[in-house]
Amino acid sequence: MNFEQLSYIKTVYEQESIVRASQMMHISQSAMSQSIASLEKELGYQLFYRSRKGTVPTKIGKQLIPKILEILEAKEHLMIEIDSLQTNIAGKLKIATIPTIFHKLVPKALSQFKQDYPNVDIEVIEADREDIVSMVENNEIDLGLTGQTTINETPKNIIETSLNLTSNFKLIVPAKSKLTFKDTVDLEDIKDYPFVLYDRSFYHHHLRQFEQTSGELKIVFRTNNPVVLMRTVAEGLGVGIVSSLMLENEPFLNNELIEAIPLGQPFNYFINFVAVTHKERNHDSSVQAFIKYLKH
Repeated sequence: MNFEQLSYIKTVYEQESIVRASQMMHISQSAMSQSIASLEKELGYQLFYRSRKGTVPTKIGKQLIPKILEILEAKEHLMIEIDSLQTNIAGKLKIATIPTIFHKLVPKALSQFKQDYPNVDIEVIEADREDIVSMVENNEIDLGLTGQTTINETPKNIIETSLNLTSNFKLIVPAKSKLTFKDTVDLEDIKDYPFVLYDRSFYHHHLRQFEQTSGELKIVFRTNNPVVLMRTVAEGLGVGIVSSLMLENEPFLNNELIEAIPLGQPFNYFINFVAVTHKERNHDSSVQAFIKYLKH
């Protein structure tokens, strides 16, 4: 048993797919499967099985996987503690992030980071992916936090570090909408519905391509504030599109004021969240320390 095997278990559990997990961790599917099988043989129990939902824990897996997650969390705590003892990090750290990562990861990571490294002054700004990559490339910021797809190209002088986090996309609709009877929804299905646009360049790109071939959507409201977007949908004023990550622990969803439906074309894929740094700054202690807090 080793930490690498345990990290495979964690990623498969989170992704419910060995294919996606192996892609995230940059190893072959067969190598990951063999490593997990070896661990299962050592433990004497099967941890996962295939279902219609995907790769999910067995009954024994549900008992053992939480222990594995605790071990990995303890390791992260240990490494962070060691880093804080070995380095006296100070100075300024400038970060640009897409809204999804800001809302779901940055505040908690920033709070803990500031407790452990009070001598680091941090400035955080929100931006779209294209602007973040450009700012990193031009050394205007120390760290960029963004999403990455298979079609995105990254300049050669930029280094990506996976945050071990992915997300697909969901259509959010008012509670009891007739759209909830569908298993998946394509943009064509909502063409005649009032549409609330999450006003970011990423969504503009997909919607512009759709409108060029299928005609305009009925956009009734635009906002770059996800809370305003969800409130507008909850009030029955339209439907909207957000990443699944944005919906985690979302009160509007938990209180059944909105419902989320899987999306088909052109949003039927996963996005990986990454930290991007200029190769000249990739080894900066403050940058690497903050990335660890985000991953934790």
